[in-house]
Amino acid sequence: MGEKIGKNLKEGDIVALYGELGTGKTVLVKGIAKGIECENQVKSPSFVFVHEYKGKIPIYHIDLYRINNPQELLNLGIQEFFEGDGICLIEWAEKAEQTLPLSHIDIKFKVLNKNTREITLSNANFRN
Repeated sequence: MGEKIGKNLKEGDIVALYGELGTGKTVLVKGIAKGIECENQVKSPSFVFVHEYKGKIPIYHIDLYRINNPQELLNLGIQEFFEGDGICLIEWAEKAEQTLPLSHIDIKFKVLNKNTREITLSNANFRN
């Protein structure tokens, strides 16, 4: 699924990922990176807020798990990535909802059982 999404993303797209730990957000990011023909191996950026991956289009993989308040988010300068030349993939996007541009794609993960996830995509900007 991630690979298919990646093939449809374009420069400037912002993808907000929502879901608890272990729901598959980083796995989806790996698939998206493959769809964009990313040269780097995607890792969870939990200890570094942003990883940049090179591909047909740069990917800015942002993980907000350790963000505790809006001031930390402002200090990170996340808005600069929204206006950049790449694609932003934001894990724990609920922590940035007030700063996300109106035009973005939401992907929400819900655990149904150990091996099953419900994944919901929403936003008119996503192209099939």
